[in-house]
Amino acid sequence: MERDYIAHGAAKIKLKLRLDRRGHKYEGIKKITILVLVVAMAFSVNVTGTFTESVKAATEFQITSPTNESIVGAGHVYIDWNNPTSGTVSKYNIYIDGNYVTSTNTNRYDYYTTSVKYHTTWIEAVLSNGSKEYTKTVKFGVSKKGLAVNDNMGRRLDPVAMNMGWYYTWGTTPFSYTTYKQIEFVPMIWGTGSESQLDAIAKKNYKYLLGYNEPDMKGDVGGSNINVNVAASHWAKLTGKSDYLGAPAPALCPAWNSGTWFRTFMDSDLVDKSTIDFIPLHCYYGTYGGAAGANTFLKEVVDATYNMYHKPIWITEFAVSGWGYSNASNRKQVEAFLKTAIEGLNKRSYVERYSWFSFNTTDNSNGASALWTNSTGKLTDLGNIYVNDGNPTELAAQGSAVNKYQPSSDNGSNNSSNNNNNTQPQVNKPARAKISKLKNVKGRKVKVSIKKIRKVKGYQIKYSDNKKFNGYWQKNSKKNTYTVKKLDKKTKYYFKVRAYVINGNKKLYGSYSKVKSITVKK
Repeated sequence: MERDYIAHGAAKIKLKLRLDRRGHKYEGIKKITILVLVVAMAFSVNVTGTFTESVKAATEFQITSPTNESIVGAGHVYIDWNNPTSGTVSKYNIYIDGNYVTSTNTNRYDYYTTSVKYHTTWIEAVLSNGSKEYTKTVKFGVSKKGLAVNDNMGRRLDPVAMNMGWYYTWGTTPFSYTTYKQIEFVPMIWGTGSESQLDAIAKKNYKYLLGYNEPDMKGDVGGSNINVNVAASHWAKLTGKSDYLGAPAPALCPAWNSGTWFRTFMDSDLVDKSTIDFIPLHCYYGTYGGAAGANTFLKEVVDATYNMYHKPIWITEFAVSGWGYSNASNRKQVEAFLKTAIEGLNKRSYVERYSWFSFNTTDNSNGASALWTNSTGKLTDLGNIYVNDGNPTELAAQGSAVNKYQPSSDNGSNNSSNNNNNTQPQVNKPARAKISKLKNVKGRKVKVSIKKIRKVKGYQIKYSDNKKFNGYWQKNSKKNTYTVKKLDKKTKYYFKVRAYVINGNKKLYGSYSKVKSITVKK
C-alpha cells in the first residue's frame, strides 16, 4: 500500500519567546515542630483488623497537588503535600487507589501512570512520637489528551472544560489567561535561537521540556531547520533544565524511510541517549482518513517508533491533512480517524500524551481537521469528539481494599471543639456591582472605575477581547479602581466586575455587572 504522509506546511505560526515569570521552586520536606497546642479528639483506626492506633486530627495536613476532582496529564504525576501540624515526621506512607505504594521522607511522590482513569490518593504521616496524621482523600483523573495552541488559536478556549490535562504553545511562556492557569504548561525550545531561555526555564522547575520543533524542515514550512550535527552538538545544553526531556520532534517520523534526520541524531556520539526521556512525534496523514487510516497511523508511526527506541511516546502534532472543512463527507472521515486514534492511543501504555493539531475551519486545504473556529472558540463536531472521547473513567470497584487503612473523610475531627453548634453570623452576598467608567490610559492601559459598595472586601475584574469571554483574564482589587496593563493597541476589550465579602476563609461573590467595552487607543 502506498503511503501518503505530508507535513502540514506553513500552518504553524512563529511565536515570540518571552521569559516565563510563573512557577515555583520545589523544596523538600522541612521537619519542624509547631509550637501551637493542637486540640483534637483521638480516634481509632483499625489496621488489617489486628490493632488500633490513636491518631490526632490533622486540620491542616493536606495534599496540595493534584487538587480534588482535577484532571492531570498522564506520565509522571507529582503528588505534593504540606507538613503535618503537630510534630516531626519520621516518614510518609503513600496510598494510591486504596493500596499502600511506598514510603518517603519528602513532600512529593512521583507517581507514574498512563492509565486513563480516576485515581485516589491519601498520605499517612508517621510522627517521631509514634502518632499518625492523615490527609483527606484526593480524587484525580489522568488524561493523555492535551492542546497544541498558539495565542491566535487558543485564546477563546476553556481547556478545563475541554477535559485537557496539559498544553503547549511551541514557546517557553504559558498563557496569562485565567482559564489556562489551571492546567499544566509544557515549554518548548523551538530552535537553537530559543536556547537563551534555558536558564529561565530551569528556574521554573518545569516537569517536562520539549526539544527542537521539526528541525528537519525549513522555516518557510514551519520547521526550525537545524542541521542534525548542530542539533546533536547543542543537545547537552537542554539537559538538566527540567525533570524530563523530550527528544527533537521531526516532521517526518523516525520509522519512515525519509525520516533519516532523527535516526542520525539518535545515532550520534554527541547525544547521550539516557538524557532523552520520551520521543515526541508529528504525523499529518494525507489522502484518506477513517478507521483504516487511524490504524495505519497507530501501527506504522506510533508502534514502529516505540519498537525502534523503547522510550515513552508523545504525539505532539497529528491530524488528517488535505481536506477542507466544507466537504461533509471528508469531515466524517476525519471524525472516524480521530475516534479510532484516541481509542488506540489510550490503550497503549507506552503512549504518555498526545495533542491533535487543530487547523482553522477557514483553512481550505486542511479545515476538516479543525476542532474549533479560532475566531469564536466554537467547537466543531470533531472538536466535540476530542472533548468527549477518551476521558478518565471511574475507578473499578476495589472491594475491601479501598481506604482500608484510612480514617473517615473528616479526619476524625468530630469532637466538641470542632463541632461548633453555635449559630454563625449570616453573611449576605454583596449587591450587584456596576462599572461607572472605563478610561484609556497611556501605555496600553485601561482604568476601571467601579461604583463603591459598602462593607465589601474587594472587587474582581474580568476582561477579555471577545464579548463571550472565551479566553479571559481576571484580577482582584481591594479598591474600587484598578488599572489593567499590557493590553493590545487598537483592540476592543470587554469588562465585567463583581464584589466580594469574606465568609469564614472563603470569598462570597455578588453578581457580575453589565458588560462594558472599550477600544485601547493609547
